[in-house]
Amino acid sequence: MTDRWDAIILGGGPGGSTLAASLARLGRRALVLERERFPRFHIGESLLPRSREVFERLGLDEKLDALFLRKYGARFLCSSTGRARTYSFADAFDPRFEFAYQVQRDAFDQLLLRHAAELGAEVRESWEAVEVVFEGSRAVGVRARPRARPGDAAPEEAAAARPDASDVVELRAPVIVDATGRDTLLASRMRRKAQLAELDKTALFAHYEGVAREDGIHEGNIQIVIFEHGWFWFIPFRGALTSVGAVVSSSWIRSRRKGESLDELFDRTVAQSSWAREFLANARRTRPVGALADFSYRIDQLAGDGWLFVGDAGGFLDPLFSTGAHVAIKGADLAATAIHRALEAGDTSRAAFAGYEAEVRYAVDLFLGVVQGFYKGHFRETLFEPNQRPTMRKLITSMLAGDAFHAERRPQWASFLRQHYPPDLPAFR
Repeated sequence: MTDRWDAIILGGGPGGSTLAASLARLGRRALVLERERFPRFHIGESLLPRSREVFERLGLDEKLDALFLRKYGARFLCSSTGRARTYSFADAFDPRFEFAYQVQRDAFDQLLLRHAAELGAEVRESWEAVEVVFEGSRAVGVRARPRARPGDAAPEEAAAARPDASDVVELRAPVIVDATGRDTLLASRMRRKAQLAELDKTALFAHYEGVAREDGIHEGNIQIVIFEHGWFWFIPFRGALTSVGAVVSSSWIRSRRKGESLDELFDRTVAQSSWAREFLANARRTRPVGALADFSYRIDQLAGDGWLFVGDAGGFLDPLFSTGAHVAIKGADLAATAIHRALEAGDTSRAAFAGYEAEVRYAVDLFLGVVQGFYKGHFRETLFEPNQRPTMRKLITSMLAGDAFHAERRPQWASFLRQHYPPDLPAFR
């Protein structure tokens, strides 16, 4: 089976699906092993405009426009001062992509995975990767097995239906890609995963109907509400539904009262912000509050001999600027080019993926620096500065649009970071 696929991709989320679609478009044979069966709930619902560069090449624009609400900008609101500032993507240095989409991830992820299959990728849902197979330092394959799905067997037959060691098969390819998201299958086993200091936040999230929105073209804007213990996101979808979440400090989580449910904790969190209370005054929660702890982590190496990481499997930042899905999508597009060229050259060593690793690392470090600046207060003040210079506004808007993967912008980013961030920030030291 060594010549059946050019790449085996573990995970069918935005990173894995985009990579499979991009490889198929390049004439490469990709296999996607996805642990779940889509559709399934996921957070990370606000996309960035520069992801549309990839969507256009893959022929996804019309499908996305038919399903999802356009997002033309981002609005920031401060609960303690009452300040508000809107950034419109049309004001970025490159205004070609003036909107993104607000997506319900169950529908969005399913659309991407189905599109990859339509382009020629092989997709296996409900398949679990057990381990990556190495020969020396080189990844050469995957041991995987099909998973029993809920509803596939009656309760009394469920035990017999569960996969066991005899179900495991070995699948081989020249390149193995970990796109398993926060599960970080390979990185965790290689002990390359580390939490980011001072970003030990927890996200509380739910969906609501009837949340207050802006009017007209601004209806789809993401609204970021800053308050004493963290910040809220308000992500409107097409129709009446809105995703609402709060990313809060560890000290606020420790204030959780004995016996207090997540729903009650979230309601108490909303009560801390006048803006959040106003937006939710006439809203109804449609799903229980969920939580994700220790949001941010870093992976110290994104590629090796015969393997690489894509998306959250290679690190995850605080979702303040909605960068997670964008890094996965844009990174997957870059990874497809790197894999294609490596296979053409007959060299799938780590050196062949050095360019990919450098480009993704640069973008992630840029976003990391801005997130750290926000929590230290520097970037927060820059966001609301009343006499903002036009160049600064364009830089902020371009960052919010996801314009971090283009070499021609690097001198501007370097100047921006030097002027506005303290020297103790780890990014760009």
